[in-house]
Amino acid sequence: MTTPAVLLVADISGFTRFMRLHALATSHARQIIVRLLEALVHAAQPPLTVAELEGDAVFFYAPAPDGDLDRVAAEVKTQVLRLFRAFEQEAAALAAAPLCVCEACLSVRDLKLKQVAHAGEVAVEKVGGRFEKLFGIDVIVVHRMLKNSVPSPEYVMLTEPAFAAGAGFHACEPERRTEVFEGIGPTETLVVYRPALDGPLAALTDVPAPPTLPATLGWKLKMHARTIAELLRLRRKPRPAAPALVTA
Repeated sequence: MTTPAVLLVADISGFTRFMRLHALATSHARQIIVRLLEALVHAAQPPLTVAELEGDAVFFYAPAPDGDLDRVAAEVKTQVLRLFRAFEQEAAALAAAPLCVCEACLSVRDLKLKQVAHAGEVAVEKVGGRFEKLFGIDVIVVHRMLKNSVPSPEYVMLTEPAFAAGAGFHACEPERRTEVFEGIGPTETLVVYRPALDGPLAALTDVPAPPTLPATLGWKLKMHARTIAELLRLRRKPRPAAPALVTA
């Protein structure tokens, strides 16, 4: 049995480069990504539900069991704004109080957020009696949307069904693009770039709470302790034996 739903993936742009750093910076990069993902998860409100955490992204879905997909899509539009606001607030807090001067800590503001949305049908199955897993071609479509030709790290991309169900996107004039998604083929999409969302974001009334200073300082202390433990582990790691000299 399938259910109508809006599917949304919030993906951190720049994740791969961010994680390709030396050992200490990689440890900090990993913790920074965790903080940003947590900010996205905490900002989401019903009807948006976390389906999966996917490395550098959060896969959300908003079911419409009563069939009223238009109502759900309209609510998800506001959620998209909340996710942008939460991500940017968290990134600003981390940049303002860096753990150290490593490349990761000084590059937080290079990370951006892109979101892709699609509307369709999903089947929800229980795995192991506890975990819910979403199935269906529309689940594949929304993930394929992340691989596109948009020349920007910050945007919202919607398929025609998602755009139509939401009756547009906050009065923004989208750029229409035909994308060819692997295994799906040519797909009409609508893209709203991040600068166009300044007005809707300023009008957002239900604003996610920014990180508090005590919480940020507590996290910094915890991360400093982890950094020291990581350095000690690396120091204790046995070095490879030097090659034996060959004499004639």
